[in-house]
Amino acid sequence: MKPITSDCETLLKQENEELCISKQVLEKKIKELLDLQEQYKSRKVAIIRSLEKSSEKVSQLSNSVTSFKTDTKKAIASAEKSIDMLENKCRHLENIISTKDRKIIAFVDMIASYTNYNDINIELEIYSNINERKLWMKRHSKSEYDLEIQKKYTFRLTSSIA
Repeated sequence: MKPITSDCETLLKQENEELCISKQVLEKKIKELLDLQEQYKSRKVAIIRSLEKSSEKVSQLSNSVTSFKTDTKKAIASAEKSIDMLENKCRHLENIISTKDRKIIAFVDMIASYTNYNDINIELEIYSNINERKLWMKRHSKSEYDLEIQKKYTFRLTSSIA
C-alpha cells in the first residue's frame, strides 16, 4: 500500500495540472475577448467616422437642394417678368400693326375712289406689271379644276392670257 500522502500529492499534482490547463484556457479566452473588444472599438470608431462623414454629406446636399430651390425660384420669377415684358411689347407691336393696317386700308380706299377698278376679285383689263399678269394666269389655270376659285374670282372673256 501506498501512503496517503503520496496519493494526496498525486491528486494535488493532477489537480494543479488541470488548474494550469484551465488557467491557460481562461487566459486564452480572455485574450480572445480582449482582441474582440479591440476589434469592436475599432469598428465602432470607423462607423462613427463614417456616420459623421455621411452627416456632413447629407448637410451639404441639403444646402445644395435649398440653394437650387432658391435659384430656381429666382429664375422662374425672372422668366415670368421677361415673359410679361415680351407680352407687353407684343401687344404694343400688334397695336402699331393694327394702326398701320388701318392707314393702308384708308390709302387703298382713297386710291380706289380715284380709279375705276376697286375689286381685287375681278380680272383687270390692263395689268400694271408682269407679276400681276402672272398671278391672274395662275388663278385662271387653277380655276379650270377648282370650283372655289371660279366662285371667288371673275375672269374676263377677252382675256389676254389665252
